[in-house]
Amino acid sequence: HNFYNLVDPNQVSLYGRPPNATNNELWEKAVRENPDPKCLVPVIAIGFDDIRERVEAQSKQAEQHQQRLKDLKSRVEDLNTRHSVSNSSRLLRAAAQQTQVTQRLMAFIQHLHLLIPAIRSSSIRPEEEELRGKLEELEDEIRRGRMKGKLNELWALLGAVNASKERSRTAAGEWAVVDEDGLAQLAQILSDQQAGLAHLTKILQQALKDVARITGKNGSISGEELHANEGDMLWSSTATLRASALR
Repeated sequence: HNFYNLVDPNQVSLYGRPPNATNNELWEKAVRENPDPKCLVPVIAIGFDDIRERVEAQSKQAEQHQQRLKDLKSRVEDLNTRHSVSNSSRLLRAAAQQTQVTQRLMAFIQHLHLLIPAIRSSSIRPEEEELRGKLEELEDEIRRGRMKGKLNELWALLGAVNASKERSRTAAGEWAVVDEDGLAQLAQILSDQQAGLAHLTKILQQALKDVARITGKNGSISGEELHANEGDMLWSSTATLRASALR
């Protein structure tokens, strides 16, 4: 019987024809059918004794592999235990410290204007007073929930349209617009919502410019780039809602 032993690729040349390979035809066949001559060398097993020795050697090798796997499993369990005991607690402490740093930073930002001499020694200017009024208006808009109410109304209409579409698909196998007035109303609400968001964006842009002007960081904010990016975001959001309604 022909077998193949796995050896170091650098030592393949050290192995030649074994003494018990007396049959030239069988040896040439073993060399010719070698699946990987770079790391495998053919050996000849004659009789049951050679086969038994090879089986015993393979069994010992398998036991060594099993023991190695047990050792690796034990090391992995130790690493998991160490991670649970040490690293997890360290991560929790780091998260708590990050929260404290964030709170301290927010408190510092609230009093940052007191550290700027140009602002601390001057009175409130008209544009600053106007900025405060605009910010208070925005805060009132958000607290009154008018924007949230408009969005809820919009989603309710979208849900009605989708439900009608599903009913039509179930009944006739396809969907078509049967309520032109409802669709026109939905489009008008979408248009109004887009206009409202654009108005809020414009106010926020002006507020950011005023804040940058107050803090002396005019060069850090590009109004045109901000307007372009936010305009794209508004248009993308509105287009997505319209596409959802018309599908």
